[in-house]
Amino acid sequence: METPVETPMQAIFGTHPQIKVIETLTFHSDFEYNLTELAESSGVSKSTVFDMKDKLLHYQIMRPTKKVGRIQLYKFESNSSTGKLLNKLSLKLADIDVEQLTKEWEHKEYEKERICE
Repeated sequence: METPVETPMQAIFGTHPQIKVIETLTFHSDFEYNLTELAESSGVSKSTVFDMKDKLLHYQIMRPTKKVGRIQLYKFESNSSTGKLLNKLSLKLADIDVEQLTKEWEHKEYEKERICE
């Protein structure tokens, strides 16, 4: 069985359900979810997402978009100050990982060249 790769945010903050939900919203900012879909996409329980809903709305991490029948849909609030900070944090952490991977690759290439000489 393959071990899932940790995201940069999970590496720092852990794999808590709250982090998974926030990452799902952040990484898929164009998607609209009902709470059940958000739970499934995040890999957390529905009760966790239902419990988090008011906090996510209060801190403007997500916003209601439209209703389909009686079901409310939500989307990442990328224009809020919180949404902008989360986007910036995600991108910065990804940049750091890319820089580190590049350095590791360059070091390996250097070592290969040195061994071949």
